[in-house]
Amino acid sequence: MQADPLAATTGMQGQIGDALKSVNVQSIASTGRMVIGLTQRSMRPWITDFAAPLRFTKPSDDWAVRMRTNLSYFKGNYAAIFVIMVIFSILTNPLLLFSLVLVSAGWGFLLTQKAPQTITLGGKALGPFEQKCAMAGITFLAIFASGLSTTIFWALGVSTVATSIHSVCHTTEFHIVDGDEFGAPASEGPGQA
Repeated sequence: MQADPLAATTGMQGQIGDALKSVNVQSIASTGRMVIGLTQRSMRPWITDFAAPLRFTKPSDDWAVRMRTNLSYFKGNYAAIFVIMVIFSILTNPLLLFSLVLVSAGWGFLLTQKAPQTITLGGKALGPFEQKCAMAGITFLAIFASGLSTTIFWALGVSTVATSIHSVCHTTEFHIVDGDEFGAPASEGPGQA
C-alpha cells in the first residue's frame, strides 16, 4: 500500500489513527452509565417536590437567589427535561430518526470489529483508518442533512425557557442545599425565598 504524502509530512494519520484506536465501545458505555447514574442521584421527586403546585409563587426581588438555588437543587430534573425534549424531537422527525439509526449501525459495525478488515470500494482499498474517516464524513453529512443541530438547539431553547421559568417561580424554603455551592457556610445556606 502506498504511503499517504500528507500523512508522511504531517504525521497526522498516525495521531488520529492512534486516537481512534483508543476509543472503544466499553469505555463509551461505562461513561454513559456514569453520567446517567450521577443524573439519577441528583434528581428530586417529580410530583411531591418538582411540580408541586403550592410551591409556585410570583417571584419577588429575590429571583436571582431562587434561580441559583433551584438550578443547583433540581439540576438532575432539568437535565432530564432536556433529554426528554431531544428524544421527543428525534421521534417526531422520521428523517432524523432514520439517519441516526443508520449512522449508529455504521459506527457500531466499525468499532466492534475484532480484526479490522480492508474494504474495497470503487477499486480502492480502504483500511481501518480510511473507513473511520469515511464514516466521520458520512456522519457529518447525515447530521447536516437531517437537521440534528437544529433539533438540539430547539430542545436546548425550550428546556432553557422551561428551566428559567421553573427556577424563578418555585419557592426554595423547603430545600436543603449545601451552602458550599454558594460560597456560604452550610448552616446559613443561600437564603430563603
